Amino acid sequence: MESEMRSIGEMARDSGLSVSAGPRVQIIVPSPLADAMRALLSDDASVQLTVDGDRVALETGDRQAAGQCLDHDFPDYRRLVRLPAGRRALVDVPAFREMVETGPVRASEVREQDGVPCDLSVLKVAADGVVTVCEDGDDDQDHIAVNREFLLHALAAGARDQLILEFGAPTAPLAIRRTDTEDTFSILMPVRLEN
Repeated sequence: MESEMRSIGEMARDSGLSVSAGPRVQIIVPSPLADAMRALLSDDASVQLTVDGDRVALETGDRQAAGQCLDHDFPDYRRLVRLPAGRRALVDVPAFREMVETGPVRASEVREQDGVPCDLSVLKVAADGVVTVCEDGDDDQDHIAVNREFLLHALAAGARDQLILEFGAPTAPLAIRRTDTEDTFSILMPVRLEN
């Protein structure tokens, strides 16, 4: 079951509402409940969010969305965004996108959720900072393999002609950052290559 990782406060702020909060509480709710709560948010209505044990309710006017919290620990995303020191490479997005779209791919292991492999792009950074897609058989341990589709989505989400790719260890996330802010970025988890 998918769950919503954004807080209700974040959803309210994204909708332009002011937020006054009590003590900090972290909960995870099923996506359909988060969607129902999001649908109740509007510019001109006050909202009350109540968390009572394993139940959560959002009320606005005479409308309410309520349900069970999921019994999971809140994920610690901070470990993912504090990346180890690594190499940064400035890429020209249109040229890099073309290289990824037309470059060699490798098949991942078969995924449990859908029984099919995905296409992987294996990336390397040269000493001069140039990022390239590795040919099949170029199996250096310092290369990082990522889901090609996710990489293309992250490049599109960056919405810039130039982005910074930040490489840590081969098992650390790949960060894709904008050049104008450190606070806006995507991260891609690497995929282990079978040797």
